[in-house]
Amino acid sequence: MKKLLTTSAILASALALSACQTTPTKGDLPAEVQPVLQAQMQTVDVSQAHLGKMYLRPIQGGVQVFGELTGLNPGSTYAIHIHENGTCANKGQDAGGHFNALNKPHGHPSSMESHAGDLPNITADANGVARMNFVRKDISVDPRVANTVHNRAFIIHAGADDYTSQPAGNSGDRMACGVIEAY
Repeated sequence: MKKLLTTSAILASALALSACQTTPTKGDLPAEVQPVLQAQMQTVDVSQAHLGKMYLRPIQGGVQVFGELTGLNPGSTYAIHIHENGTCANKGQDAGGHFNALNKPHGHPSSMESHAGDLPNITADANGVARMNFVRKDISVDPRVANTVHNRAFIIHAGADDYTSQPAGNSGDRMACGVIEAY
């Protein structure tokens, strides 16, 4: 059943996306809050278990990155980054390094002096569910520009990002991957 939103509810629906209680379905939301890009997240081991989806959409002042991941270890914290290549081959290694269109050092994602692919750590709740809702100001969903994240990959690492170690935050092995494609 399609959800109908009033104009005043558009902001409320965007906030609801931050909780990611349900996965948005194409057409369920008005164009103003519709994702443009998505990535199906799967483990890089032989099981290739589905963990959920990540979404991206342009907003005033940047790109909103949001999603819900399941099947994680309860209470564990993980690094999640956007990597430079749109492939999950070779257990995620072929995704390359962090997306870094502006040639900056690795750092905290709220700093403009960090890789464009640096994102906040996620922590799984008691049910193994982690959610993200973050605005990155120096990326784009437009495939025609240099700082686009289209056809790149999300990588989830086995540990938390320390936001200081170079070049990648000492976040551990790659445990899940998803190629960023059109929604």
